[in-house]
Amino acid sequence: MLEHLRRIVVEGPVGSGKTALAQRLAHTLHAAELLDGARATPFLERFYREPARYALPLQLACLNKRADQLQQWQNALLAGQRMVTNFLFARDRLYASLTLPEDELALYDAIAARLQLPPQRTDLVIMLQATPSLLRERIARRGEPGEATGIDEQHLQRLTDAYGELFHRYDEAPVLIVDTAHFNPVDNDGDFRTLLTRIENMRGRRAFLNLAAP
Repeated sequence: MLEHLRRIVVEGPVGSGKTALAQRLAHTLHAAELLDGARATPFLERFYREPARYALPLQLACLNKRADQLQQWQNALLAGQRMVTNFLFARDRLYASLTLPEDELALYDAIAARLQLPPQRTDLVIMLQATPSLLRERIARRGEPGEATGIDEQHLQRLTDAYGELFHRYDEAPVLIVDTAHFNPVDNDGDFRTLLTRIENMRGRRAFLNLAAP
């Protein structure tokens, strides 16, 4: 199934369902999964309590982990292994730009440049969309420590806007943009089959899946 796609990335703002969908895709496609692991970062919960103090340590910890993960991604692909992940490396810079002041962002960029990370070669990006209010509901529902109080709707609006800007410019791989307001490919088997069919029939560099559209 979808044998022509060996490197799949599922992306989207926090609460969009990217991790669960990446896991379901990996299981269905008999692929290895590589998850970003941001929730295990020790600075995350502290960031929710004191964002100004812990934004830089959090972003640098994520960057350090990403260096290892991109090497894993590269090694797996060289070995012929099929891969699914829930992060696009460009997302790290997006979060840094939203959370860091100008001087700290410059430091972050300088460190990232020195790492000389391998490129994240990708065959398909599945970009999950949802409104800030819907993301907020999902975040509250899953009950992760600090998330419900540490992420407000204003931040989610800035985040969704930034993702929109990122994928307006992004052209390194084909992108399927999926509106999840009325579509749940994680928990609904029919929706998941619809997603697989849409991917199989995708032509060109950009496509949209929106069940609410006329």
